[in-house]
Amino acid sequence: MSRTIAVRPAAYGWSLRIDAQEGVLVFATGALAETTARGLASRLAGAGEVTDILIYLRDGSLAGRLRSTPQHPTARAPNGPAQGVEPAAA
Repeated sequence: MSRTIAVRPAAYGWSLRIDAQEGVLVFATGALAETTARGLASRLAGAGEVTDILIYLRDGSLAGRLRSTPQHPTARAPNGPAQGVEPAAA
């Protein structure tokens, strides 16, 4: 299932809404709203969710679309210390 995060201008600042839910987050700047949207999308991708971020301009037109996708399981870093590296002494 794909998730959608929309960043739109609001009366006082910028709103962030996930999947057209009733609740919204409001930010003073578009940059802060976009940064938060990217962080949420990254966390959703970490949980296996494909997420689209839609960024709108003040005139209502779509400025950009970003997609965050989960990493393939083999692309993740292995658990434990890197090979050939001794763990730090306590």
